[in-house]
Amino acid sequence: MKEVIILYGGNSDEKEISELTANSINKHIDRQKFSPTLVNLYDFKVDKIKRGSIVFIAIHGAGGEDGEIQKILKEQAINFTGSDQKSCKNCWNKIKSKKILIENQLPTPEYIVSSQNMKIDPDTDFFNYEGGFFVKPNCNGSSLGISKIKNKGKLKDAIALANKFSQEVLIEKAYNDSEYTVGILNGEALEPLQILPDSNRGFYDYTAKYESAETKKTHLNDQGLKDELKKIALKAFDSHGCRIWGRVDFVFDGKNLGILEVNTVPGFTEKSLFPLAAKKSGINYQELITMIIEGSFKEA
Repeated sequence: MKEVIILYGGNSDEKEISELTANSINKHIDRQKFSPTLVNLYDFKVDKIKRGSIVFIAIHGAGGEDGEIQKILKEQAINFTGSDQKSCKNCWNKIKSKKILIENQLPTPEYIVSSQNMKIDPDTDFFNYEGGFFVKPNCNGSSLGISKIKNKGKLKDAIALANKFSQEVLIEKAYNDSEYTVGILNGEALEPLQILPDSNRGFYDYTAKYESAETKKTHLNDQGLKDELKKIALKAFDSHGCRIWGRVDFVFDGKNLGILEVNTVPGFTEKSLFPLAAKKSGINYQELITMIIEGSFKEA
């Protein structure tokens, strides 16, 4: 029986969500195959891990999605789930990820960057776009620090909020028609889902993701759209060097699809998007946990 260390928590802004993910994995893991132990990152001692064990990385945000824990585990030759240090860093840094998408001719909403070295000119043609803008921290997750603004009049306040989470800030043209997500598991794309956020939230923010009962996640019937989403998602996943499992998020403006981001440790409770996509693909939650662990052993 293989030992599985379910690693969660730390000091990330998403530590509470991480704990929910870890507890859910621990509750549903197949104990006929695995012997699980829950460990908070604060209490994690890499030299205590037995050879042949695997760390199931359930840390969302900083420490888990930015490549830090992957680097430590790789250096100690310890098995772990999901993508390696380099690919996690590629995805965690939104500006770097945007550049990778563009280099690979993959669609993504147009953007500009605000930082200490790159000041924003509010009179540039970029701000003539009528669809509004998302203002995002360059490095953060769960939509924390993100604002949706209709015009440049609220740009200063939105940048100030994003700066609380990241020095560099991404200002991105908003695609307002639809949102989709595609899970990737062991080289295959799962069934795409459409996200219908709580209409009272304005966009798929932290509350819409984790607290609202009004947010809907629905199956798609358009086979052509599903095939296109899967094809683009796999290319985006591979272009970032990702492996085993993750999620690619999309927006649509009525004419064009755009990739928002690639998530290397997406939410993983039973009600989260990735397990729901797996369920739509005929994979139950326990099977999904097993497939991620066994797939990660094969890639080690």
